[in-house]
Amino acid sequence: MAKMTSTGIKIAAVLGAPATFDDAGYKALTYVDMGQVTNIPEFGPTIQVVNSEPLATGITEKFVGFVNYGSVAIEADYDDEDAGQSLATDAVTTTDASFGKDFSFELTYPSGAVRYWVGKFFSATENPGGANSMVTTSMTVEINTPVLKVAAP
Repeated sequence: MAKMTSTGIKIAAVLGAPATFDDAGYKALTYVDMGQVTNIPEFGPTIQVVNSEPLATGITEKFVGFVNYGSVAIEADYDDEDAGQSLATDAVTTTDASFGKDFSFELTYPSGAVRYWVGKFFSATENPGGANSMVTTSMTVEINTPVLKVAAP
């Protein structure tokens, strides 16, 4: 993949996990675009460091611990009529059937490369802002699976 700008990136979600966690499984789902997205910050795995500090050597030894696939706080201009934003709002409303459930995500780069993962919404906040600003929303997703990278066609 060559260099590219963020212009044209799309993110979409759907309630539920794929039947298989491969390209075919994720592609079989019908996603809902999340509209008005203005920022998708970095995301991906981080491995925790497990330290061993033997007194005899005085040297800290480091070992591989658990993998945390991270989170992503999707920022958007608030639109209460946007179906994708409604997925997030509903998922954090305790009376909604999607509360606490898994969602599959599809992030598409301008090149056509795609990233897929499964996660849960943990927030859908509104920011009314101040003078000369947009009303915005931030939708936090905690990622629970490896991020599947699919190359551009």
